[in-house]
Amino acid sequence: MKVQPPPLTACLLAGGKSSRMGRDKAGVEFLGTPLWQHQLHTLQKTGANEILISGRKDACYGGSGVTVIEDEIKNTGPLAGIATMLEAATNPLVLMLAVDMPYMTDAFLLSLREQSSVTRGAVPELDGFFEGVAAIFPKSAGVIATRILQGNDHSIQHFVRECVANEQVKIVTVSNDETALFKSLNAPSDLLETQKD
Repeated sequence: MKVQPPPLTACLLAGGKSSRMGRDKAGVEFLGTPLWQHQLHTLQKTGANEILISGRKDACYGGSGVTVIEDEIKNTGPLAGIATMLEAATNPLVLMLAVDMPYMTDAFLLSLREQSSVTRGAVPELDGFFEGVAAIFPKSAGVIATRILQGNDHSIQHFVRECVANEQVKIVTVSNDETALFKSLNAPSDLLETQKD
């Protein structure tokens, strides 16, 4: 008999400054759909029973009907959004997905869920880099995130290393076939490439 995975909260990380894009990435269209809507659709297919958005309440997704939560600690990068989501989530596992990573699939995210437990999430690793914005963390990792935000190194790499040291995540090596899932849209030139596809 197959064991049911622990309940999941899925979080869309949409609070970045989008400085390289020159406008809010969440509202940029990808294949005719705003990025935030595209990514929410992916999250909805993961079977999560709670979905949250990390971002500004006055942004384009503000009237979506999905709960939007602003960072508790400002100007500390994406880890602040992760920490806020871990605090707000009501489930033991918390899935993070960046708004600018539209090639990510629900199938890959579900594979991470299958490799997670109540106390241990799963973080992809690609060429020695932890992909913490398409990953699953246990809610309990919020203690680590909050502690790191009080220091000087707010990087997701630091956060994941600490989670590994505390046995709160397992590292999942990304295969060559899966590399394209992690491509992000950071600048207008990236959008031009999607129009060629």
